[in-house]
Amino acid sequence: MFAVERLSRTFGGLRALDGVSLAVREGEIFGLIGPNGAGKTTVFNIVTGFLAPTAGRVRFRGEEITRWPADRVAARGIARTFQNIRLFRGMSAVENVIVGEHVRTRATLLDALARTRTHRREEAEGRARARELLALVGLEDRAAIQADVLAYGDQRRLEIARALATRPTLLLLDEPAAGMNPAETHTLTTVIRRLRDEVGLTIVLIEHDMKLVMGVCDRIAVLNFGRKIAEGTPDEVRRDPAVIEAYLGARAPRPAAVRTTVGDTVLAVEQLSCGYGPVDVLHGVSLDVRAGQIAALIGANGAGKSTLLRTISGLLRPRTGQIRLRNVSIGGASPDRIVGLGVAHVPEGRQVLARLTVDDNLRAAAYVRRDRQVERDRVALLERFPALRERRARLAGTLSGGEQQMLAIARGLMARPRVLMLDEPSLGLGPRVVERVFDIIEEVQASGVPILLVEQNAQLALETAHSGYVLESGRIVMHDRADRLLGDEAVQRAYLG
Repeated sequence: MFAVERLSRTFGGLRALDGVSLAVREGEIFGLIGPNGAGKTTVFNIVTGFLAPTAGRVRFRGEEITRWPADRVAARGIARTFQNIRLFRGMSAVENVIVGEHVRTRATLLDALARTRTHRREEAEGRARARELLALVGLEDRAAIQADVLAYGDQRRLEIARALATRPTLLLLDEPAAGMNPAETHTLTTVIRRLRDEVGLTIVLIEHDMKLVMGVCDRIAVLNFGRKIAEGTPDEVRRDPAVIEAYLGARAPRPAAVRTTVGDTVLAVEQLSCGYGPVDVLHGVSLDVRAGQIAALIGANGAGKSTLLRTISGLLRPRTGQIRLRNVSIGGASPDRIVGLGVAHVPEGRQVLARLTVDDNLRAAAYVRRDRQVERDRVALLERFPALRERRARLAGTLSGGEQQMLAIARGLMARPRVLMLDEPSLGLGPRVVERVFDIIEEVQASGVPILLVEQNAQLALETAHSGYVLESGRIVMHDRADRLLGDEAVQRAYLG
């Protein structure tokens, strides 16, 4: 029914897709999974006309639709939802669905202005069908409610109803369960099955909730760094060594972290809950980071790891719970105060100041300091990072990925932190560069700075850390010494269901 053939897409020097081929059968629920940055949404964007491929073809019901505009793709019978909710927030639920009907109507603007018979008939039919679609996704009693007032899970299902209004035969769902609680995810699973079994749709599903994917999909394809690495039934994919490596990491083991005496608690998180808007992401999370140690926080994409770091650093306000640095409560404090108290956050994606030099990046990172040792610390860090010393006058945006990650860590250390938080330091780096970055992380810990490490490569994180926490759907589900978590099948289940 639907296929992409040797699909490739580059963005500048980045190859987001590299020769990906997929074939989806009619009436199938087909999963498309992979770590962050694997290229999953890029596939959807190309199929639906939002992006043009660099190479390759898209075929639908035997017809090539490569490079068709989005409206023509929708009219042909392909509809999609998006990672981020894109409803008309000031319109009611039923009005949002009616908007989707317009791809199938024939009335013109003049018909609407003159309120012709054609317009009135199509408007009445569209409203009736919109209510039927709301009932199909379980929102029949919310038709008149404004979209932005609906609960988060209801907004997600409303997006599906609006996509159904275009009368597709192929429905592409991009992370429909993102941010949902278990009850909402269960309802969504029922809706997806009904769409296939009762409506007859073919569905392609991108989703990080592995329990949902493994429970609802007939077949699954796995992308990693823009390439397809596996395809098969849920059981086949779950056991595939390449998939396990992509999610958990597999490499020559590092020397085990030296077991140190447990020190005093430097950073404590107690029963923390928080989220974005109406969406709860973290639910009663507790962990601690102790002096002289590295604590690893691992879990599948979308588990809430980055959200936790953002909340600790003051970028998000906690809804309930406590965050303490030593004995000082910092939950809800401003980011600059938290940095001043001693919490440094190196975010995912490095986020160095691309148009400043290496030297100026380091100076800017010490903005909260009022002492006279800034220049001495800058020089000392350049000695610790020889690659940066040699490039101190270069713009940060011209550095390699590994050099930018080193600079990001050095920027964090310029604040003289009492605890350093690192978010995905290996992301997008080659194996040799990753080894060097993790050598640096161990050197920083050995110098007396405790670290809270969020890392997509679970094996690497647990080999480096002293203690480990496994986060699943916003909740800590495992906590133990890192060496005990290594190889634990329960950790694998948290990633792959």
